[in-house]
Amino acid sequence: MTEHAIQIEGLRKVYAASGKSATKEALAGIDLTIPQGSVFGLLGPNGAGKSTLINILAGLVRKTEGRVRIWGFDQDQNPRQSRAA
Repeated sequence: MTEHAIQIEGLRKVYAASGKSATKEALAGIDLTIPQGSVFGLLGPNGAGKSTLINILAGLVRKTEGRVRIWGFDQDQNPRQSRAA
């Protein structure tokens, strides 16, 4: 059994800007470890990427790059198990 509920390494999310060839980086290289049994709050100003991070963890939005593990299940290798966890 893993000792971490959530492990995130080098997480990036880049969106295409509407009507332009430019891009908007919503998450830039996030590293985060949440230990099992802990209580965690996610705070930040508007546009900081809080909802993007939660949507990636829930499997609703695909990340641009990085690694996400939920209860030890890699989101890329075991998407169903990571969503169920």
